[in-house]
Amino acid sequence: MTSSTLRFEFALVLAAAIALSGCAAVDSAKRSITGDSGEAYYTVATAPLHAKASASSKVVGHLGWHEKVSRIRIDHGYSFVVVGSGGLEGWVVSTKLVRRIPEPGAAARPTPGEPSKPKPAVVDPF
Repeated sequence: MTSSTLRFEFALVLAAAIALSGCAAVDSAKRSITGDSGEAYYTVATAPLHAKASASSKVVGHLGWHEKVSRIRIDHGYSFVVVGSGGLEGWVVSTKLVRRIPEPGAAARPTPGEPSKPKPAVVDPF
């Protein structure tokens, strides 16, 4: 092989490596969204607050039921949150957060188009 052929192959390999690293950066950006800018969310259950976006990372605190948090970032199914009271911050499983607290008794109401369940008959023993 000539030196110009080797340079061409090297340039081709280098271009492929740069292109692949760019794809990895785009993929990483898709998994890590930073556009929430501290919107208010509420927990739907008690949940551990982790130091990193991983269930195996250190637990730095716990969130209470319907606790208000500011979601800053999302990464791999976890949300980075800041708790308003006390300034506690960390990662929580994103499925534990909702934008609004459900109204009391909302789960008992039938959804539109769903037949309502019949109420049991009350029998007067006298």
